[in-house]
Amino acid sequence: MTTTSARPRAAALLALRSLAVAGALTLALTGCSTAAPVSTDDIIPDVVDQGDTGGDAGGSNDGEVTVIGADLASGTAVLLAEVYAEGRDPIPTVEFLDATTVRFAWPAGSLSESDALGNCQIAYGALNGEGIRVLIAVGDAEADCTAEIEG
Repeated sequence: MTTTSARPRAAALLALRSLAVAGALTLALTGCSTAAPVSTDDIIPDVVDQGDTGGDAGGSNDGEVTVIGADLASGTAVLLAEVYAEGRDPIPTVEFLDATTVRFAWPAGSLSESDALGNCQIAYGALNGEGIRVLIAVGDAEADCTAEIEG
């Protein structure tokens, strides 16, 4: 039996769980079955904040983050990779090379060495739980982020 004060919280938790299931089902039915590049911008609305100067600075679902090779990885990995990419400034290109390897790439000169290392650490933290190997590329230079962090 729930107390009267616990009912709103229980209702809120049920609503959140329902939204999570609906989002996962939508992603599974639409985003993971196609060989073409896909984007989850229709599932994850962009949020404008004061520091956002990247390609999505308008805050609209403009499709700036496109995940190439999304059909090769799990829906959760694709979602985590896109959320990570949308939080970067500038926004990287995201490409799954296989089911367990993703490369985040920036144009040459867009990141300093320390920024690249910071992005490496954040990407590793975001995707390590899914068993995804992370590569960071800036211009022609590419580093195996997972190998560097795991030593």
